[in-house]
Amino acid sequence: MSARETAPAAALQLRLSEQLQSLSLVSETLTLRLLELEERLTGLENQLQTLSHSQSESNSIESTEILAATEERIARLEELLDEQIPVSHSATVHPLRPGMAEASVETNQFIDSEPELNPFPEDEEQPFMDELSA
Repeated sequence: MSARETAPAAALQLRLSEQLQSLSLVSETLTLRLLELEERLTGLENQLQTLSHSQSESNSIESTEILAATEERIARLEELLDEQIPVSHSATVHPLRPGMAEASVETNQFIDSEPELNPFPEDEEQPFMDELSA
């Protein structure tokens, strides 16, 4: 090998080493950025878990409050219904047996005659608009 051949080989070797150093700097920079991104992602995931946990707690508290309010309304409605229905007719339901149909008709007539027990009396039949204009 002559001096001429070693000069281009040395320049080539120098150029390759510079490119290798540049490549290692780029890979180092990318690695550092990747580590920073992973740290940020971990922080965001922790924040998301905290938010979802607190939101689920608030949702469960809210749903518990809604259930409690519903139970109170149902209790009030039951009290109102208990006040309107006399004790003798309260919560006793008997299935109809043969021969009991006449007794149930009499009972229904009794209930219809009592305005307190039937808060929604039947309306009288009213003529249609066509009949009124004719």
